[in-house]
Amino acid sequence: MTLEEAYKQSIKQLKNPEVDEISVRILLCHNNGIKSMSGFYIHKHENVRDFEGFSRDFSRFLAGEPVQYILGETEFMGHDFYVDNRVLIPRQETEEVVAQAYIRALQVFGDKVLNVADICCGSGVMGISLAKKLKVRYLFMSDISGDAVEVAKKNCVRNDVIANFFVGNACDELVKAGAKVDLLVANPPYILKKEDVDESVLKYEPHLALFADENLKVYEDIFKKLPLIKNKEMLCVFEIGYDIKDKLIELIHKTLKNVQYVFRKDINGKERILILRIR
Repeated sequence: MTLEEAYKQSIKQLKNPEVDEISVRILLCHNNGIKSMSGFYIHKHENVRDFEGFSRDFSRFLAGEPVQYILGETEFMGHDFYVDNRVLIPRQETEEVVAQAYIRALQVFGDKVLNVADICCGSGVMGISLAKKLKVRYLFMSDISGDAVEVAKKNCVRNDVIANFFVGNACDELVKAGAKVDLLVANPPYILKKEDVDESVLKYEPHLALFADENLKVYEDIFKKLPLIKNKEMLCVFEIGYDIKDKLIELIHKTLKNVQYVFRKDINGKERILILRIR
């Protein structure tokens, strides 16, 4: 069966073909070693190399499993990363967080060599992407999940980045290690309501990385520890939930001094980024 024939046959089985047809092309391209979507049309008359393997992958996709987990990889900020169900799948909103961190770091620190921390690091995409764009002396990566840290280690090797890894709650292990940080990025759990999450996310992605308690204790713990790992001054950029701004403002005033903060909207117009500057 050719790629085009397999594509047409598979499209008929999709509930939402306009949205999901690209995933069929991605699976077929992966099966045939095609590196780009345009390559699909160039090679569409070739036979599917491993039709049985494609059928297994497509069945997993029909069952709701994200294509990134099926392939074991995803692209983020132009770099390739390994992912599996031990970590969240990086999304476009997180790319916006990294972009903000990069721009603000240049504004605050210029071309200074920085110590960078990625806490609640998951797959490590934020810290690794910044390490490839900025001058970095030390990269610290921390997550409460030892499984997630193993994925981050794998991605550091894949992207030729050196890091110091910690397994523990938020900033706790960095405090114990005496780490001093100039730039910190974080994507802590921030979802308060399960009904805000797609079914496939609930079924396949790690709940430990998704859901926060009503009081946002994870943020409070982080904010309290920031002064203990701050270098002369520290820039912090967080990915946040669209509905927790007011609670975060309360926590900032409760836990931090000598701090400036601003919230930034994402591409969808929702306030999804928190930037702190602590002196």
